[in-house]
Amino acid sequence: MKLKLSLGLFFSYLILGLSYAWATHIRAGEIIAERVNVQTLEYKITVVGYTDTRSNVVFGPGIINFGDGREVQLNTENDFALVESLGNQIEKNTFVITHTFQGPGTYTIRFQEFNRNDLTLNMDNSVDTPFYVETQITIDPFIGVNNSPVLTIPPVDNGAVNSTYIHNPGAYDPDGDSLSYEMTIPLQNFQRPVNNYRSPASAEFSFNQQSGATPAFLELDPIYGDLIWDAPGTAGQFNVAFKIIEWRKINGEWIQIGFVVRDMQIIIENSNNRRPELILPPDICVEAGTLIEEIIQGEDPDGDPIKIEIFGEPIEITTSPGSYDPEATFQPSPGIVDFTWQTVCGHVRAREYDVRVRITDQPRSGPALVDIKTWRIKVVGPPPVWSDIEQQSGRTVELNWDPYACANSAEEMQIWRRINSDPYEPDSCETGIRPGYELVGTTNMETFSFTDLNDGEGLAPGNTYCYRLVAAYPAPRLGESIVSEEICITIDVDVPIITNVSVEETDATEGEIFIKWTPPYDIDKTQYPGPYSYELLRSNGFTGNQGRVSLGVTSDTLYTDTGLNTQNEVYNYRVVLLDQGTRIDTSSSASSVWLEPTIINEAIELNWEFTVPWNNSISEFKHEVYRNRTDANAEDADTFELIAEVDVTSAGFTFLDDGSFNNVPLGKETEYCYYVITKGAYNVDGLVYPLENKSQITCAKPDDNRLPCPPVLTFEGPECSVYTAEQSCNINTYYHDLSWTPDFSGECDDELSGYKLYYTNDGEESTFELIAELSSLELATRISELTTYRGCYYITAIDRSGNESEPSNIVCVENCPNYELPNAFTPNGDGVNDTFSSFDNPFAKCPRFVLGVEILIVNRWGVEVFNYNSLEATENDIYINWDGKDKNGNDLPAGTYFYSGKVYFDVLDPGQQEQTLKGTIQILR
Repeated sequence: MKLKLSLGLFFSYLILGLSYAWATHIRAGEIIAERVNVQTLEYKITVVGYTDTRSNVVFGPGIINFGDGREVQLNTENDFALVESLGNQIEKNTFVITHTFQGPGTYTIRFQEFNRNDLTLNMDNSVDTPFYVETQITIDPFIGVNNSPVLTIPPVDNGAVNSTYIHNPGAYDPDGDSLSYEMTIPLQNFQRPVNNYRSPASAEFSFNQQSGATPAFLELDPIYGDLIWDAPGTAGQFNVAFKIIEWRKINGEWIQIGFVVRDMQIIIENSNNRRPELILPPDICVEAGTLIEEIIQGEDPDGDPIKIEIFGEPIEITTSPGSYDPEATFQPSPGIVDFTWQTVCGHVRAREYDVRVRITDQPRSGPALVDIKTWRIKVVGPPPVWSDIEQQSGRTVELNWDPYACANSAEEMQIWRRINSDPYEPDSCETGIRPGYELVGTTNMETFSFTDLNDGEGLAPGNTYCYRLVAAYPAPRLGESIVSEEICITIDVDVPIITNVSVEETDATEGEIFIKWTPPYDIDKTQYPGPYSYELLRSNGFTGNQGRVSLGVTSDTLYTDTGLNTQNEVYNYRVVLLDQGTRIDTSSSASSVWLEPTIINEAIELNWEFTVPWNNSISEFKHEVYRNRTDANAEDADTFELIAEVDVTSAGFTFLDDGSFNNVPLGKETEYCYYVITKGAYNVDGLVYPLENKSQITCAKPDDNRLPCPPVLTFEGPECSVYTAEQSCNINTYYHDLSWTPDFSGECDDELSGYKLYYTNDGEESTFELIAELSSLELATRISELTTYRGCYYITAIDRSGNESEPSNIVCVENCPNYELPNAFTPNGDGVNDTFSSFDNPFAKCPRFVLGVEILIVNRWGVEVFNYNSLEATENDIYINWDGKDKNGNDLPAGTYFYSGKVYFDVLDPGQQEQTLKGTIQILR
């Protein structure tokens, strides 16, 4: 019995010893995902593990889970494996395995293997703790190809007690996505941290910084990715983990599309060695095509030999990569390396290139120490070059430019315009356009001309228009060129030009506007000898022809329009030129000035807008703001006082009245009334400048707590079934037209500044979201790009103090579902009516708003021949598409078959969400 017990103990210790010997080896690791096939969604998954060479354990028997429900053992399924010695008792183990994802989605790829290195100080029982890392990728056809970040600097550097430790993963994104960095906790399984993890910088292990300051810290730079521990206080091994997150700009918003987690080990030793130091050149910006040649310097304070290495995307890219010399070689201190990079057009992008430089010393004893710094290089597109500009008929302008130097890499050419010249020279590395320009068109890179039609209106006579070009580069790398030089043209005055549209009387029914214009100075009098007359046209709104009326024909060049609602309406005018009664041409339109007050912190903000053909943004012509008070005790109740002259070129068309002009705060209960005078000019000699035009008079109180009444909301269409009857089966965008009527009755505030429109597609009991903010001048709108027809709306009114009314009536509209099946089909292989499918023609019979369909088909004896549920199928094919074969793939004979099933509709009404299918189908052969 004693012998058996001793043998049992012996084998137990033997097993434990073997388990220990084969269990402890993993120091660090990460997973990289690279897409290799766009069509099949095939990815190359690279698992990198850093192991302790003192262990005879082979890395790789761990499990890799692809995040889509499938997992394999790494070392039995891999396509490629490599083991490299990195020194410091570290081996780099690389396994590559290919995997094809079945469809779009966000996948977290996980790898777990037993076990971590023994004696890791900042977690419990590391020898029996699994090693776990993960990487997340997003596969989405709407955002383009996505590869995970690539890490170029291995985690192999040791540190010394009381000396700052630094590491950088040398990460870059092959798609050009932006990266950020954040600390995380080492894991032993999905969402399961290692046992009793403590930060290496905690008081248990670290006491002060290298400088002597307290406390010690462990920080990760969120932009550059520098992991700094200042400073280790205890010799031993520690593990940390951090996440490299990739971001892509989509529709103007930065979206996280993936990450890579690196879990790494830091070994700290007692040593008197001092870290070497780097001297980098300044960050630079170059045009694509520039050859970069720079010297990077380094030295060691102890005089030990040094090795300078360069990592990062410029070294790794396949197209015209950078290089350095000498490469990965120790040299006497101080030392240098020569960096060379021939940039090309394909290198242009919005984000800088991060060049990671690492210097390592070679001490006589103790750990080698490193310093890592980041040098940034920005590669921008060269400026486009103009060729010609020429005025065409209809007061349009044709622009021409030379073929772009980086046409093969850029995506589009942008044409920008402003009134009057701004001959600025862009600063170093400045790309894109400065404020003050309007984007008037884009072309592809094979087009070298553009005709500016000004939205079909033609350009305004008498104005000087100046243009610049910017080449834009495609997502996800993005990037822009340096702006082109300016090119300008002044439009001939061959039609009348309007100079004044000035509100002279503010009233809801008896308002007046003064309009003035010039004769056609540059007209061809041989072709059009005159005499000239003019027809004045008026329309509602800043632009457009809504409510257009003719105010008559006159030989004069001024007119006062009366009987208007200048209190609540904006009007625009055009002048038609007549030669001996024959229509020749029409002026550009010009609107009245609309002034809008808003209450902000017991002050009143004024904003004014207009649409006019002359330039109202000229620094020498200040816009004037006038004010009076309408309370009974006001001395200036009948007299407006100039309170501000606004330089709109810097301040914009806005002014905040907080009483500063006379140092008298605004009275909370006092109503203040305002108007503005805008000032502008054409680039035409012979006119009196500035051109002055008044806004309407508008009033507001700084402390207004009266709520406006809710408007009355109306759905204007289109009716669902009428609209869909004219659309193809696969339509997935809809629109709604809405209108509303403000309510000025009762005690409500009738001084409105706008409306807020709310929407939900889940019924009136669900949560509504704000989808539009509209001005007080708008009483209708179209909601476009809806993905379903059903939905509910309400609207609120906003007064000038920002008070919001109660919700209006709720207006709901419903989807119009439809699903129809034929009663016969001919599966004879002629390509016509070969399958039993729901109708796809005519459009009135198309499946509409169908979530899924299930169907059972039997023969006349009740034997099942076909069964289908689209909701359980790989692809939810609601059309069924039965080919007339039985479950074994045999052709069924001609005859009558019977079907039953259900169709599920996407509707708000629960009673209409499910419909029974039942009928007969004939197979004709």
